[in-house]
Amino acid sequence: MAEPDEPAVEVGAQCHKPFDCGFCNYCHKDLPQPEYPIDWLPRLSPVLRERLAGLRINDLREVPDTMLGATQGLVKEHTLAKTVFFDAAGAAADLAPHGFPASFLDFESNQFAVPIWKGTRPYQQIVFQFSLHTLGESGELAHTDFLDLSGHDPSEPLTKALIAACGHCGPVFVYHAGFETARIRELAERYPELAAPLLAINARVVDLLPIARSRYYHHQQQGSWSIKAVLPAAIPELSYEASEGVQDGGSAMEAFCEAIEPGVTAERKGEIDRQLLAYCRLDTFAMVRLWQFFQRSQ
Repeated sequence: MAEPDEPAVEVGAQCHKPFDCGFCNYCHKDLPQPEYPIDWLPRLSPVLRERLAGLRINDLREVPDTMLGATQGLVKEHTLAKTVFFDAAGAAADLAPHGFPASFLDFESNQFAVPIWKGTRPYQQIVFQFSLHTLGESGELAHTDFLDLSGHDPSEPLTKALIAACGHCGPVFVYHAGFETARIRELAERYPELAAPLLAINARVVDLLPIARSRYYHHQQQGSWSIKAVLPAAIPELSYEASEGVQDGGSAMEAFCEAIEPGVTAERKGEIDRQLLAYCRLDTFAMVRLWQFFQRSQ
């Protein structure tokens, strides 16, 4: 029931059209929650959502198969059956063309509404950290990372450290390549003298996300292929839940902003430093383990 000063508007398709309303959780809090929400359908378009709302369907079990695409149908099938889909041979074949050394890269970045460093613009993604695991052909695993909590613009020293860490050969695996490749292009624009080696790294990038999306689905993922959904399903012994303090990109941004505040104590800055390094390291180690998982049919 609406409070006296709230508009008396029934929830419906308009809650997600043209975008998801920020008050969805609040307005739906008193409604019966389906066991298998239609929000678990990947790439649920406004058109399909509106059609389902018109049919008063909010549970996967009631969604007609004829209304779903191939991936949506796969999610529905395995979610309801509580089973796992894994095209192991296909995943191994996708990875087969890429040799060694195999690097696994992840960035953490922040955006400032009001720029605090010269040469940056409002809401520009500023990379302040990276983690890189490198796997050799004989199985040896090395790790390199970079984190700058000095309060100075980290972009140039990070760029030079990234070029040195990535070397000159072998694939550079990422998870959702659009983010990392865009940040590398932006660094190349800021530092034209370093553009050639940066763009050479971009040319070596291989995205693990499309492989995961097309080759693997566990019912525990609830329609998501974020690495935080795939990792505990495919590699149960690894989880972000045990991470101290920093468990996702949002909390990493908050921790970074706290660490560069002038009044932060050395003790607290050291604590944040350890938490950020551990979180980003887990991101790239997770990719290593997924790569090994996808290779297991070989």
